[in-house]
Parts: sequence; structure tokens; C-alpha cells
Amino acid sequence: MAEMYSARRKKEVPKIVVIGGGTGVSTALTELKRVSDVTAVVSMMDSGGSSGRLRDEHGILPPGDVLKCISELLPEDDRSRKWGDLLNYRFRKGEGLKGHSLGNLLLTACYDWEGGTAFGIEALSWLFNIEGRVLPVTLNDVDLIAKLSDGSDVVSETKIDLRGENLDTKIEYIYLSRRAQLFRPAYEAIMEADKIVIGPGSLFTSILPNFLVDGLAAALQEAKAPKIYVCNLVTDPAETDGYKASDFIQKVTEYLVEGMRLDYAIINDGPINDVTKRMYEKERKFLVRYDPERCEQMVQHVITGPFCAGKTILRHNSHHLAQIILGLE
Repeated sequence: MAEMYSARRKKEVPKIVVIGGGTGVSTALTELKRVSDVTAVVSMMDSGGSSGRLRDEHGILPPGDVLKCISELLPEDDRSRKWGDLLNYRFRKGEGLKGHSLGNLLLTACYDWEGGTAFGIEALSWLFNIEGRVLPVTLNDVDLIAKLSDGSDVVSETKIDLRGENLDTKIEYIYLSRRAQLFRPAYEAIMEADKIVIGPGSLFTSILPNFLVDGLAAALQEAKAPKIYVCNLVTDPAETDGYKASDFIQKVTEYLVEGMRLDYAIINDGPINDVTKRMYEKERKFLVRYDPERCEQMVQHVITGPFCAGKTILRHNSHHLAQIILGLE
């Protein structure tokens, strides 16, 4: 009887796919894992820090964004919380170790021991009994390239994300160093999803790179589930300086199949305290302004509200976000 009830309850839980990478998507997973059967489809173009070093030295796909998602999907118990702390522990000294996180090293070991990226992610996810799945968007090793408005190229995800010069030169579009194919289980998860969430996260280095993978945009067009875009809270000087909410929506739409529109856009229009606002503005990061008339022309439904959490580091309120997502049809 208990097994029948458990199976029935599991069947009733909605399947939600979250597409992106980095901290933004991992934040969204925090609450979604409690209320849904959640799968993270993760960008694999990271090229900096510990991930970039492991990628170069071991010839593997970058583990960093995968690790963030695994960490957020750990169960809510003391043992798992301790594991979360350890996975994110970063070595501060030691030749070859300094700068690496323990989790990145564990994933690298799993990739090697289990015979590949997908098997390694699956093995570590099983060991930690995570509440959901993490899937790479592709198993192809590719670099991200940005074409700037002056005609020049910036090669690699990290150089695009951390661009500190000529910030008035905007990113026109991004492309990959070679073709990449959608990972088949990611396609299957999208086809089976009840809801598909895009973002939040860095637009040109975490969200849009997924759409450059052959098959992803077509899969989204084919999928019956509503496509929900979660707009960023603030702009980024290297990527989206001066962007309004409609600019984010327009860019995402450009990378979809031609003629396809997003079903929903979730946009923060809640207040943020002045001290935090000024802190961000010193770094040339500004609140994303909601421009309703243009947004409503570009997406079928716009949902606004106070989605921001945090006093010094702004993040989406994962609980509020999950409740809104669950209510959409």
C-alpha cells in the first residue's frame, strides 16, 4: 500500500526542466526540488577558474556549473548540508591544488573513473542521492565566441563574462567554435517536461550558449510544455549594460526557432533597498527596468512581482519563483 501511494504521488509531481548554467539556475533549483521532479540542463562552455584549468589539463568538459546544480539538489539533512560545504570548499594553497574546489576534483575523478562526463555526473548524483537530475546540454567540447559591435571577437566564456575593457562595445551575437549536438537525455527530458524554465543567469555566457547547441531550439519548439523565461534582476556591464526587460526577452527570442515566442516571462518589479542598489551601481550593475508595453508585445504572458531576495547579494526568491512557476499552465 505504501509503495502504491508513493508511486502515485511521484506520478502527480510535475516534471520541470530548467535550462541555463551558473549561480542563477542553481538558485532556482533550491525550491523546485521540493515541489517537482526537476532536471537541470546545464551549459558546458565554462572556461575559467578551477573548471577551466581542469578542462585544459585533463581534457574534460568543465565541471563547475554541473557542481553548482548538484550542490543545490542535495537533500535537506545535516549530512547533505555538510557535504555541500565540502563540495564547495576551495583549496587555498598547495601546488596544483590552490584554487580548485573539492567538488570539481571529485567530478573530474568521476568523469575518469566512470568513463565519461555523463556517467561521472550520474555516479556523483547517485552517491549524494540528489533530489533531481543534472544533464549536460552537450558532450561536445566547444568554445564560446562573442562578436562585438566593432567587428572583433572575444574567445572563451570567461573572457566574455569578465570583459573589463571597451564595455561600450556591445555584444552583437555569440557562436560556437564548432558544431555541438544536443545530449539525447536532455532532449528526452525536454519532451517529457510539464514546464520548461529558461534562466535566470548571465545572458550571453550561461543562458544563450545552450541555444547554440544543435537541436535545443528545435526541441523547445517541439515540446508541448510552456516555455517560461526568468529575467535577470540586474544588468551586467560586460554583457547586458543598458538592457531593459524587453531587451533580455528579445535576445532569448532571437535564439529560438524563427517565429517561436516564449509563453511566459517572469520579471521582478519589486523594491530593492537603496544601500544595496548603490552597491551594485558602483559596479555598473543596474536594476533591470520593466518596460511593460514592449514586453507584452514580445511574449504571450508577463508576470511581475517582488521576486528579489537578499540584502547584499541579490538573488531570486526561490520559494516565490517556484510557486509562480507551479501555477502556470
